[in-house]
This record gives sequence, C-alpha cells and structure tokens, in this order.
Amino acid sequence: MSKAARLSREERRRAELEERRARRHDRRRPQERSILLPLSLAAVVLGVVAIVVFMVATAPPAGNGLQPPPGGGNYALADGQALGREDAPLTMEIYSDFQCPACGTFAQTIKPALVADYVATGQLRLVYRDFAFLGPESIDAAVGARCAAQQNRFWQYHDYLFANQQGENRGAFSQARLTAIAEAAGLEMDAYAACVADPAQRQAVLDERATASSEGIASTPTLVIDGQPPIVGVPDYADLRQVLDGLLEQANLSR
Repeated sequence: MSKAARLSREERRRAELEERRARRHDRRRPQERSILLPLSLAAVVLGVVAIVVFMVATAPPAGNGLQPPPGGGNYALADGQALGREDAPLTMEIYSDFQCPACGTFAQTIKPALVADYVATGQLRLVYRDFAFLGPESIDAAVGARCAAQQNRFWQYHDYLFANQQGENRGAFSQARLTAIAEAAGLEMDAYAACVADPAQRQAVLDERATASSEGIASTPTLVIDGQPPIVGVPDYADLRQVLDGLLEQANLSR
C-alpha cells in the first residue's frame, strides 16, 4: 500500500471520529439545555419575587390608610410635649426622631410600660425632645407633632407617627399623610394647617436639635433622667426599672 493511500485512510478515520464526537455532543446539548432552562427561569422568578417583596415591605401604605397605635397612651396625663405630673420626683427627657426605627421600638414597647408603672403612679414625667436628623420627613413630622401639642394632642399624634413608620423619607410622613394623622388624632384641622404653615415651628424643631447636639446628644433614642448620664438606645426594661427605682429611692431619702 502506498504512503498516499495510508494517509488518505488515516484522514478518513480521523474525520469519522470527529463526526461521531460531534454527534455525541449534539445529543447531550438538548439535555443540558432542558436542565439549564428551568434553572434559569427559576432564578429569574425568584429574583422578581424578591424585588416585589422588598417593594411591598418598604413602600408606604396605599392612599392615607393608617395603622392605629396600640392603646395605653393615658392621654389624660398629657401636658403639651410632656406626659405626667409636673411635680413628679423624676423627669425623663426622650431625644427622638419620628423616623428612627429604634425610637419606634422604644415608643411602642418601653413607653407604655413606663406610663403604666411610673407615669400613671405620679413617679415619672416624660418630656419629648426633638432630635430630627434623618431627613425632611423627620422635620415635617416633628413640626406636625408640635402643632398637635398646641391642641394638647401631642401624644396621640406621637403614637400615630410611630405606629406608621415605613422607611426613611419614602412618603410615610408626606404632608398628605401627616394631615391624615392629624385628623385621626382628633385635631382641629384649620388650626393645625395654620400652625404647620408657620415657619417658626420648623425653626423650633431645628433649634431644639442644635441645642441637643451642643449638649452631647448624638443619636436616638437617648434618655436623660434628671441630669444622670444619658442612656443611649433602647434599654432593657428590667435594667431601666432598676435605674428608676434607685433614683426614686434616693429622691425619697432626700425629702
């Protein structure tokens, strides 16, 4: 057999081998595609679901629908931005921002317990202090709350605000929703509208924040009890009770 014939036969064998490999590869590809396609579609669906869940969780409620606050406000003890007897032996100043999630936790869990255990019994007076630093909706909400205080409905408005937090500067405290909160809190609306339009109210919010900063307040919530070292963040209620009971004992001994 000539050398040329042998080369031709080897070339044919290589060609046949390549052809068989190609056919095997083509048989595998549809199977691979059948597996990968559902996986790709599932990943896309999960991604879309995650986005929708995030949007629903962070978007403000539709329209002006409001979540009513829990009970236990004891509003009969209200005195403007204070709650409790003026001659209570202890005073707790609460530096807060209406958009602050930790402030919301304090307002809805710790404050009701304080009101029941100490404010209602005449031992503690709460005073709300503006530290509105999280953006324009924080300032607008603080202005609305000050206007509610002029009608001695600050704490009703306060509780509605914290019950309806929904992210920062995302519309939960838009002017329309603040108006709805004012209505829900039982305010006289003409007086409320005139008050929120007064630039002096906004300046008062900014001034109180500046004063707090100059006194070392840097975050919310911060609690100051009769000039004691500040308590920063949401305290454990048992620990807070221990502090209050100790201060009350000292106050009683000094009488």
